Amino acid sequence: MNKAVEATKIKPVAGEPWVYLDTGKDLEKWNKEDEIAYNQATWQTHKLALYAQMFHFFRANEMEGDYYEFGCHRARTFRMALTEARRHNLENMQFLAFDSFAGLPELETPMETRHSLYAPGALCTTEEEFRSLIQEHGIYVDRCRTIKGFYKDSLTKALQNDLLTQGSRIGIVNIDCDLYGSAMPVFEFIDPLLQEGSIIYIDDYFVGFKGSPTKGPAGAFSEYCKKSHFKFIEYQQIGWQGRSFVAYIE
Repeated sequence: MNKAVEATKIKPVAGEPWVYLDTGKDLEKWNKEDEIAYNQATWQTHKLALYAQMFHFFRANEMEGDYYEFGCHRARTFRMALTEARRHNLENMQFLAFDSFAGLPELETPMETRHSLYAPGALCTTEEEFRSLIQEHGIYVDRCRTIKGFYKDSLTKALQNDLLTQGSRIGIVNIDCDLYGSAMPVFEFIDPLLQEGSIIYIDDYFVGFKGSPTKGPAGAFSEYCKKSHFKFIEYQQIGWQGRSFVAYIE
């Protein structure tokens, strides 16, 4: 196993400090690639634990609804959703993937993000690559739908009405939007599709602005909450950067 992935495992020891901590000898040859692998393994482990809890919540509350995802790079969380839906025997759930499949859009303002990785065209997984990953995963493939395009163009009123007419409601939604300008139209689009008990997971809540709740995706969510007839209670935090919320009506 990769040493960086192995380092994510907590190993108890019989004595202070009661858990094993890597020493200078262990980390003697630690490099940037190890750091990236370590961070990704830790982060994805937290997310998989969240997905297990979200789908258990969905099942235990006898909910009905679909899985929506906005921002589907590498289909990592989308595959988590498919796996957990199967584990919870959700035979009626549909899975909708919204993405440009061309990477990030042009920044509308310099304040869209302060993250150096979020350049136009970054984080690109093509629609063909995404479909191939889902096909290979082999769970509920025939119930997966892709909606391609930048959100300001693809999230139309007509599409919203079609989904409502089809009886689709959001059970769980992952909003993995790295920019304020991408997140805002998503919140406006999903509002009539939400129901009491819908879980909103915001993947990059604390990315880019040192935790400020007024900028980036967090700022978009804050603005949306002021306009929606739904209220939102914080559900679970996911690592250092993600947050989730449950919709309810007073």
